[in-house]
Amino acid sequence: MTNNALKKLEKEYRWDIYQCSLKCFNCQFVNPHMCIDGDHYMNCPSGKRYIFDSYFSGGRMEIARGLLDKSLKIPTEKLLEIIYSCTTCGSCEDKCFYNRELRPVEVFEKVRAVLVEEEIGPLPEHMIFVNSIKDVHNPYKEKHENRLKWLENNKNYKKDAKILYFVGCTSSYRIQEIAKSTAKIFEKLNIDFNISYDEWCCGSPLLRIGVMDLAEELMRHNVEQIKKLNIKKIIFSCAGCYRTFKKDYIEHGFNLDVELQHVSEFIGDLIKENKVKLNDLDLSITYHDPCHLGRHLKVYQAPREVIQTIPKLKLVEMYRNRYNAWCCGAGGGVKAGFKDMALDTAKERIEEAKLTGTKVIVSTCPFCSLNLKDCVKEMGEDIEVLDLTELLLKGGISC
Repeated sequence: MTNNALKKLEKEYRWDIYQCSLKCFNCQFVNPHMCIDGDHYMNCPSGKRYIFDSYFSGGRMEIARGLLDKSLKIPTEKLLEIIYSCTTCGSCEDKCFYNRELRPVEVFEKVRAVLVEEEIGPLPEHMIFVNSIKDVHNPYKEKHENRLKWLENNKNYKKDAKILYFVGCTSSYRIQEIAKSTAKIFEKLNIDFNISYDEWCCGSPLLRIGVMDLAEELMRHNVEQIKKLNIKKIIFSCAGCYRTFKKDYIEHGFNLDVELQHVSEFIGDLIKENKVKLNDLDLSITYHDPCHLGRHLKVYQAPREVIQTIPKLKLVEMYRNRYNAWCCGAGGGVKAGFKDMALDTAKERIEEAKLTGTKVIVSTCPFCSLNLKDCVKEMGEDIEVLDLTELLLKGGISC
């Protein structure tokens, strides 16, 4: 293999790959002081499902090493399964007590890029949303002209506003309640905002499976269109979009030089400035940390601070929370490529949420919400999955 992706893997990640050689297995588990019982001590979805070292971080690092030293030449179907069954949740990266500087998630995504350049990857199931993004700029095969069909009359939606709401594909086409509630909060707080009619997929689904060239086309388009709007701040309700703009756009050389905030951070700042009034909400909820917002960007406290500001509301944490949070199971292309694994992983999260005694799971990522909702429906559980913005409207919010 002599492709550009392999050269990048060799140049930028060789140290990471060869440093992961102790086989200490710490990255497979939650931190010891958080190990409540035998049901909640593991933290790698694919490793727990397949119970084989290759499906854990250390095993995948060995595969990456095999690509570099050319001892692994012809990837098999089983090898593709191993490489693509990782949700890229980042738990292994956070739990590496030996060396905190290792970047396994980036390594795995770059290994996938190697396979894509060799025309071995991605999986056939992934090509469905890849082709959809090529054709209509979203992974759901929806017409681009329907992207803002959810947008209702809103007095604060203004094309000259300095704040841009980047909606994302899942909120635009699948869980439109999140987009609607975010826009409604802007209106209730009398905050002018803009939305781009030329918004395309942020590129995250492609980056996670190694389709870099098309992802860069999307990034380039979004940056060019956003620059035309002359905005000063971008607000995201999608943790995946936020992570992609915050990290991947910079890595690929697309810097907007504007302030980026997740909606939980944005509202949290307004609360601290006494610009938000929240009404009583007599309810018990638990909070699910999205991997992209939590482990990838270290945003754990902002959503909790907003939640805990709501009068009479009770937050009951799950056993695994913050950096120990169990992944919803949908990320890294897993929901498309390994549907059963995605739902089984979500089922474990639902069962963990049930142990809190609450009936409401709140999150800050539409893709997490989508997978959790799908799982709740399949399980037939009486559990409500809400976005933070929906929770705020449920209780009442004003300025």
